[in-house]
Amino acid sequence: MYDILILGAGISGLSAAIKAAEHGHTVLILNKGAKPDGSSNYAQGGIATVTAPTDSFKLHIEDTCEAGAGLCKKEAVKILVKNGPGTINQLVKWGVNFTPAEASEANLKFDLHLEGGHSHKRILHAADLTGKEMMRALIAKLHEFPNIAFLENRLIEDLIVTGRGKNKRALGAKVINQTTGKTEAIFAKATILATGGAGCLWFHTIDPPDACGDGIAIAARAGAAIEDVEFMQFHPTSLYAPKLKKAFLISEAVRGFGGILKNAKGEEFMNGVHPLRSLAPRDIVARAIHREMERTGQTNMFLDVTARKSKDIRTHFPNIYAKCLSVGIDMTKDWIPVVPAAHYMCGGVLVDTWSRTKIKGLYASGEVAATGVHGANRLASNSLLESVVFALRAIENIEKTGILKKSFTPPKIDSEKIVMTDGEHWKKRTLEARKLMWEKCGIVRSVAGLTEGLDKLRKYNREVEDAFAKKGSRTAALLAFRNAIESSILIVKSALARKESRGLQSILDYPKMSSKIEHHSFYLEYPLDKN
Repeated sequence: MYDILILGAGISGLSAAIKAAEHGHTVLILNKGAKPDGSSNYAQGGIATVTAPTDSFKLHIEDTCEAGAGLCKKEAVKILVKNGPGTINQLVKWGVNFTPAEASEANLKFDLHLEGGHSHKRILHAADLTGKEMMRALIAKLHEFPNIAFLENRLIEDLIVTGRGKNKRALGAKVINQTTGKTEAIFAKATILATGGAGCLWFHTIDPPDACGDGIAIAARAGAAIEDVEFMQFHPTSLYAPKLKKAFLISEAVRGFGGILKNAKGEEFMNGVHPLRSLAPRDIVARAIHREMERTGQTNMFLDVTARKSKDIRTHFPNIYAKCLSVGIDMTKDWIPVVPAAHYMCGGVLVDTWSRTKIKGLYASGEVAATGVHGANRLASNSLLESVVFALRAIENIEKTGILKKSFTPPKIDSEKIVMTDGEHWKKRTLEARKLMWEKCGIVRSVAGLTEGLDKLRKYNREVEDAFAKKGSRTAALLAFRNAIESSILIVKSALARKESRGLQSILDYPKMSSKIEHHSFYLEYPLDKN
């Protein structure tokens, strides 16, 4: 038995592990793949924090709430912003190397980018591979602690919980060893869910394969509340290059650097859409690109950064420059072809300001959690900060509440054998469901489309239930598809329940934003084919 079990090895999970280990607790981190390769590794832009003397907490809070379209939980936003500088100091102590300010910027310690929705430059970064640098440093730090154990190639089947109602408590997780196919029960006094996002539930996404909504379904089956999952942020600028096997993100920092959105004729179509034009919040830009593509019949729009010096472009965006060049686009001379793609889930597993779910001993942090910080639309680069701030608060609360002093007798959990091959049917179904989510629950939605999508998702779910009823039918692909369908159903139900267009929810039947501010909390209740 461990003191703390952490499900997920991204920036949030690793930050929690290191902080817990510093306090002397035993920690086990479970990773889905052979190495940590979640969304954290691909975060390009940076981490938003007040460090410039001309900036302030007040302005950062206002920018966050403005982007969140009135749905941000202000106490959570204040905690996020005010903990920013201290969190940066902690990351630097752990070895993260942020790009320093140039010598001419004597009043600044770090080089700062500007991104959409921000009133000031406040984005710390490590060139254009901030997430990768943070992961590098955290993994290196991790190896300093003998009280941190790490298991790779583990799939989470379900959480282990005991009790009912307010007395329900998390005791760990039932996981699948992908090497052997056998299930194993891992027990812990506290469990932190840090499984990442859900972008891969949609057909077009820039997220890695791990971002498939597992955590939402797993937590919901255990009885945790799910909130605001209708708010999937579609990043407006993924690289349009059909020859690429995986979509690639063109960081918002490129627009902050002077990149202008244009159509094929060179028209700057954002000029009449928002006062910030190409630097408008992401939901506005994504919808504008979608609208312009429909109006012109074009497959993509363009991002033009050629007005900046070639050397400066290559210096600030070496990774993006190299990727574009690999598909024949020289961003110092050519316009970058871009399209929107699913990117970041603003809702998730409902937590309080200490990252606690409704289940005792179960915490959630990072993209899987609904802290209320993002509201109806995430402000650019707040996510990396949120991942660390609320991971550290989870550990602080675990310390304060004394849950680690409360022992329990582990219940007997039967072992099973899961078939790791023979998954073609469910992989095909997964692709169908992703296309369905893109068409029926995408950038612009309708009640009819959502209803039709929900009916189809429920049919898929009944197929899953029938498969589970057959002895010896459990495969890894079936379990993954179950998570995808259950998460998708919750998302579509949440979208139908929000009878307004707000932030990332643009629904043709309710084009106006309601004056009523409302969050939704859903539990997964069987059967899922009922309202």
